[in-house]
Amino acid sequence: MTRRDSDWDASRGMRPRSRRGLELLGELTGCLLIGCLLTGCLGRSPSVDHYMLGTSEGPSTAVGQSTADVAVLVGPVRLPAYLERPQIVRLEARGEIEFDEFSRWLGGFEENLLRSLSLGLARELGSIRVVAHPSRPPFPLDYRVRLHVDDLVLVAQDRALRTRIRWALIRADEDEDAAAGLFLFEQSRPVVDDSVQGLVETHSAAVAELVDRIAEEIRRLEASPEAIEP
Repeated sequence: MTRRDSDWDASRGMRPRSRRGLELLGELTGCLLIGCLLTGCLGRSPSVDHYMLGTSEGPSTAVGQSTADVAVLVGPVRLPAYLERPQIVRLEARGEIEFDEFSRWLGGFEENLLRSLSLGLARELGSIRVVAHPSRPPFPLDYRVRLHVDDLVLVAQDRALRTRIRWALIRADEDEDAAAGLFLFEQSRPVVDDSVQGLVETHSAAVAELVDRIAEEIRRLEASPEAIEP
């Protein structure tokens, strides 16, 4: 049989039609690869969601103007090791802490907690002179609130947020090492639901109740005779 030049490429050792078929196959493979990348079928990592405490503001329960000018610094705060990371955590069975890599506190938990407490206190007291640590306020302080969080975690088997926070209310004219008003905020609060959003809302509700207790104590001190300047 006589071989025709149109059927054979002596320099490449294949028919032109076969070479064109391989080129088309390569183009098709490239298109499929791009499509997979766009649709995430090659295992694209899920996005990370960020959350803040105290995003919903309730009505103020402050009465009168007795605390309108009170100046308060909230913080510093001591946290357990599991809250010093941005991930939202759960306490599983046998004491295992589970970190949610895709659900995190915006800016970290400490910043969220102090921000939520200071904004809540400002609202409850009716004062614009409430700031969070480490701010340096441009006005003299009346009180400092120091906090030590022993526990603030969802206990998965109980479906409840376990909270234990010790806090001290210190008058600005007192030495920080002197005896201060020491208080304990302890509770087990059922979670709103099993979602991350439900857990965040439960954290916010616990913080809001702590705000109420701190504001109540400040109002009590402001109304007491020893708090009135001669």
